[in-house]
Amino acid sequence: CTNHFDCVDACSARSPVFLTLCHMVACATLGYLLSLSHLTPIKPLKSKRQLWKICLLASIFCVTIVLGNLSLKYIPVSFNQAIGATTPFFTAIFAVLMQGSREAGVTYLTLIP
Repeated sequence: CTNHFDCVDACSARSPVFLTLCHMVACATLGYLLSLSHLTPIKPLKSKRQLWKICLLASIFCVTIVLGNLSLKYIPVSFNQAIGATTPFFTAIFAVLMQGSREAGVTYLTLIP
């Protein structure tokens, strides 16, 4: 590695799980430091069910980050970003199909490329 960025690129290409770990540790550390500043206080859990939902969501998030980083071994970053940009569209569609919730018409207009 000739400089720090070359090392990060080499590491992320060979070990996407390590890259994900770095991402998660940085987010947790910055979140904790922000809560210490009292700008965003830590909210207590209300129930074990809420804890279960939070853990499930966090696990799904971790898996999607790992899979997204793994995909960079096989597809170009630009294609990965293009697929990621479709997330709001599919979120809106599945919200209608699965929950029956509808947004204002202008919201759906913003999803058209």
